[in-house]
Amino acid sequence: MSVIEEVKRRVDIVEVIGSYVKLSRSGRNYKGLSPFQSERTPSFFVFPDTQTFKDFSSGEQGDVFSFLMKKEGWTFGEALRELARRAGVQLEERTPEQQKSADYEARLRDALAQAAAYFHHLLLTAPQATACRTYLRERRRLADETIVVWQLGYSLADYHALSNYLTARGFSMQELIDAGLVIENEEGRRYDRFRGRLMIPIHDAKGQVVGFGSRSLDGSEPKYMNSPQTAVFDKGRLLFGLHRARSTIRNEQVAVLVEGYMDVIGCHQAGFANVVAGMGTSLSEDQFRTLKRLAARIVLALDADAAGDRAVLRGMEVARDAMDREVQPIFDPRGAIRYESKLKADIRVAVLPEGKDPDELVLESPQRWREIVANARPVVEHVIDVILRSRDIADPHAKSQAARAVAPILLDTSDPVQRDFYVQYLARRLQIGPRAVLAVINEVARERRAGSQGAGIGGQGPGVGGQGSGTRGQVTSDQRRDSDIRVHRVGAELRGVDRTDLEVHLIAGLWRQPQLLLDANVALTRANLDVLDERDFTNPAMREGFRQLSRVAMGASLPQGEGEEPEDWLNIIADYDALEPLSADEALLREEVVRTALRLRERNLVRDRIGISLMIEEAKRANEADVAARYNLELHRVLTQHLRAQKALQLRSALNVT
Repeated sequence: MSVIEEVKRRVDIVEVIGSYVKLSRSGRNYKGLSPFQSERTPSFFVFPDTQTFKDFSSGEQGDVFSFLMKKEGWTFGEALRELARRAGVQLEERTPEQQKSADYEARLRDALAQAAAYFHHLLLTAPQATACRTYLRERRRLADETIVVWQLGYSLADYHALSNYLTARGFSMQELIDAGLVIENEEGRRYDRFRGRLMIPIHDAKGQVVGFGSRSLDGSEPKYMNSPQTAVFDKGRLLFGLHRARSTIRNEQVAVLVEGYMDVIGCHQAGFANVVAGMGTSLSEDQFRTLKRLAARIVLALDADAAGDRAVLRGMEVARDAMDREVQPIFDPRGAIRYESKLKADIRVAVLPEGKDPDELVLESPQRWREIVANARPVVEHVIDVILRSRDIADPHAKSQAARAVAPILLDTSDPVQRDFYVQYLARRLQIGPRAVLAVINEVARERRAGSQGAGIGGQGPGVGGQGSGTRGQVTSDQRRDSDIRVHRVGAELRGVDRTDLEVHLIAGLWRQPQLLLDANVALTRANLDVLDERDFTNPAMREGFRQLSRVAMGASLPQGEGEEPEDWLNIIADYDALEPLSADEALLREEVVRTALRLRERNLVRDRIGISLMIEEAKRANEADVAARYNLELHRVLTQHLRAQKALQLRSALNVT
């Protein structure tokens, strides 16, 4: 048994969720008000038998790990460590090398924390910091309390002030170099990295100092400078201010992304504590994924230059040096659109008034800031409008150019409903028919596919899901008969897979042959059921495995190091040997994957049926006839789906369809 399964076995999901939600018994299950959104009638249910929950109001569902990840905004690893602590399960001990590395990183964090305290003390007391104090109080209008809360600081214009201070406290020069506080040049000369600057500590999600942002005050270059990449500072994963914004973002379900550190601090001072910033570069998928776990909506608050024509039309990349910003921007429209589709996020753009930074606007008019954020537009709609704004769409040639410019954006929009909406939106703006827009999109898609031929990913040649030579040959009648015999021979063992293990069983099968997902989806479609998606998985590790294997099934490569902790699902299925008897026979493995997909869907429909029935009873007791009627319609749909799943399983058992 893996450590994850051992933790789940020892932890009672009712007890864990009960510490967040007031639960009351409802038959064999428990009910309560949704912890994820406001409601008056309970629609949140916990199922002890399967150790899962489902929130019928928000659509959230999963196991105890999923709940903590959603409620606390934790990664899977953080949730695992907390539950292991509660359950008294000893996680795998570190190797001596791992322990040595962890101890060294702790030393670096300690050096950074002491540096932050040193810089802060200088800002508050040193005569040399007078100009810095004036800048913060008068130019940035920051209160003394804000300066203290964010531990803002000042570095002396001295090449060895900080290093002398920290080495006197037991840190080696190598530790200071590795922490990004000291530079060693090619001649071996060592000196402090930050000198004569406003110092802004950067914290990780746990509130530990991992690096610094800085600004020169005397006009020297570079104007803005961050800590370099170190063992504890990864600018592609961090979000400035998240350690202070996390709870507000989770409560309000809206995260606002700005460009500058001072913008974040100013917004928090004005009472808008759901604001964070990137590290100056284009935002990464890791950063979007972090916010997606906390919020239903992500708003990019951009000044008019970053959000406008010049930025988008220049290859949809921004490259500018704006006031009080890093040299590189945060806004990459194509990247944001891809992340929106991939993560199923709601990403919007709020354009600020010309010449206004967020901290200036929020201090001048909090109500205006609130309105701009509330009225933020979907990122796809915003980018389409910017592209069209520069063209004379009354000119037929310009219409064609505009449609071709927008086509890649619509191809990056994977949700079919959203894509159809924007196709019609573009058609209305260009005053042409939707068919003409679709024709252009299809033409651009063909050109894109032609350009990717032979590249290995997304091509049509041999490989995963391809039509070349490989394992997907024709199955003869003799092979089918032999396969049927083996199904019966090993069937008893495999049909005994526990319902709680269905997700692991399915992902283990898809890991062996990812293209079998297509077979499973064909079987579901023939039964008039929706194809598999990540909502079918309650285990967050298996959900991540499904995301990655789905892309592999469509011709991509298995990502390396993608996601928060992708090794979790791989570690689980690596030790899963229930499918070993089928590994050498693709027809047999295909049948097992299809059956398991149907059984997983049946299990989820049973759970939904129970939950909806309980909500109907609750609505009747509360004399809410309209609510009960609405749930009755949903129950009818679920019952119909359940009967279809059962029928499909019975047919496969009777006919041994492969």
